[in-house]
Amino acid sequence: MNTDYDLWVDFTRMRDAGRVLTRLRDAKPGFVPIAGSYVTVGCEDAESAVARILWVDAEGTIEVEVLPGSVEENRDLLTSPY
Repeated sequence: MNTDYDLWVDFTRMRDAGRVLTRLRDAKPGFVPIAGSYVTVGCEDAESAVARILWVDAEGTIEVEVLPGSVEENRDLLTSPY
């Protein structure tokens, strides 16, 4: 996956409060999701954003909360080495 985001999300499936489900298999190779951390999310058809990982289950399902604003506006929240 050659992208500018850590985790692929389908923004059209976003629910109220910016929450959306995705899967570990849709992450950059080597990415380790940790509940409470902030990551970049995106897809091929939209601008990337910053999201907070809410939870990760044993099957690899991940729920994130996409923050309002651009990646640049939220860059200070990111600590990912990716």
